[in-house]
Amino acid sequence: MWKSTDSFIGVIVVVLLIVGSIATGSTIYIIGMITWIIVLIISKGRLPIKVTHFPYFPLLVYGIIISILASILNSFDIRNLIVGIINLSNPVLFLSIGAVLTLVCSKKKFLKYVIFSGMLVAIFQLYLLARNISTADSINSLRMSMLATPDIIPITLILLMYRKNLKIDINKLITKIAFIITVVSFVASFSRTLILQLVIYILVFSIDRRVIKRNITVYLTIMLSAVAAYFFFINNSFGDAFLEKIIKSSTEVSSDNDWNQLSTILNNWRGYEVYSANVQFNINGMFDKIFGEGLASQIYVGPYAIYVGVNGMSIPYLHNSYYTILIKLGYIGLIYYISFLGINFFYYLKRSRHNTGYLLVTAIIAILAVNSKLMQGVVVMGHDAVLLIVLGYLSIYRDIQKENSSKV
Repeated sequence: MWKSTDSFIGVIVVVLLIVGSIATGSTIYIIGMITWIIVLIISKGRLPIKVTHFPYFPLLVYGIIISILASILNSFDIRNLIVGIINLSNPVLFLSIGAVLTLVCSKKKFLKYVIFSGMLVAIFQLYLLARNISTADSINSLRMSMLATPDIIPITLILLMYRKNLKIDINKLITKIAFIITVVSFVASFSRTLILQLVIYILVFSIDRRVIKRNITVYLTIMLSAVAAYFFFINNSFGDAFLEKIIKSSTEVSSDNDWNQLSTILNNWRGYEVYSANVQFNINGMFDKIFGEGLASQIYVGPYAIYVGVNGMSIPYLHNSYYTILIKLGYIGLIYYISFLGINFFYYLKRSRHNTGYLLVTAIIAILAVNSKLMQGVVVMGHDAVLLIVLGYLSIYRDIQKENSSKV
């Protein structure tokens, strides 16, 4: 028996954020659907129609329409079409969950739930590290034994570092404990993606003069941490391997390589995906270039698909979501998706002058843009769920509260 609806909502949010950080795509999506239904029932069927200033859902509608047209002109696999629609609907689901939560959960409590969830994920990450570090023979094997990319950890660090500016009322002792645990987990993850995300958060917050004092503290901490990390990495085999991975980051995503060598393809797979997408796009007719091949289409990569766990010679999506959208939805779909990211970024950046909380929204949009190039992005089922939930909540929370107040 739950003591109150608030307690029940808190458990739901924490479970969702943890699952979104730990589980894989389909599991996250299913849990998201269940959560959406539960929260919608709690909100008595109320559902904010507009989530984010410039909406995402028209892209999904367009994708379905163009896929139906493409199916009339060409043969297609119904299973691939259904999976394609689910993938493209990923942002609609998780942005909607965040939006509905604004009706049943206060911002003060929501951000605390995010911090609490992040700390639990960090503890789990450290548990995986402790369990596997003795048997790991390389940085790659160690990374594979831990969580892939727990996006909630950088968010938690930012919420803790800027808690006063964001008006998060949390005990100082709890703050220190949560921060230490999360920082250790962050460093131990050896994740280039998480480092990049944290840098983006800090850079976005740096543009606001209202947080300049906090920024000075953050910068000094980062500089000292960087010096300590350098001396640790320079004399450590794991550190050397990690630094080498950072140095090779640009070549991994570059499509300008000699693709006649299998080793080059395997070592720079993301770049090879882009190369393959370019070849496929260039041989398409003008109709497919403008409107897309449809959501059921696949990207041909030849016999190398098996190396990423896919049977056959084609893969359903790339690590680079921009090229995935270009193939499936053409120039129109790609332009709309870029507009979704760009218009929302500048809109919330402007609004952040009056509300510091929108800096977090702006940073998340920037991270989604980067993830779309490097990490398959939001158009893949279950991906970036935590980022989308937080974005869906914070992007409209203030507007929803004003609307509710005007009805009283």
